[in-house]
Amino acid sequence: MIRLDSELQTSISSLKEENSRQQLAAERRLQDVIQKFEDEKQQLIRDNDRAIKALQDELENRANQVRCAEKKLQHKELESQEQITYIRQEYETKFKGLMPASLRQELEDTISSLKSQVNFLQKRASILQEELTTYQGRRYSPRS
Repeated sequence: MIRLDSELQTSISSLKEENSRQQLAAERRLQDVIQKFEDEKQQLIRDNDRAIKALQDELENRANQVRCAEKKLQHKELESQEQITYIRQEYETKFKGLMPASLRQELEDTISSLKSQVNFLQKRASILQEELTTYQGRRYSPRS
């Protein structure tokens, strides 16, 4: 019985040692897996940070391109306005040179007179329209 007890003690001790070794090996594997996942996580974070930085750089580059294009457009618009002004002045200078001053003054006076006549006729037409509306209102209204 002592021998059996001793064998059982040895067996129990051996099983405890095996259990400790297996538990230690399992903990090492777990730590290895945790470390592997942590390394992968850190790599993903670095990759993500690089991707975000690249996108921010691209966005800044595009914004600079837009600002540059807007400045070019403003410059072209200003250039176009200057050309229009120059052409208009050149035309007016040539036109003035072709027409005698007395004829030009006479035409300007005629234009002014015609504008006055148009204003007068518009007022007269408005008055006549009001009179017509009043007349029609009386004509079609029921008499009491």
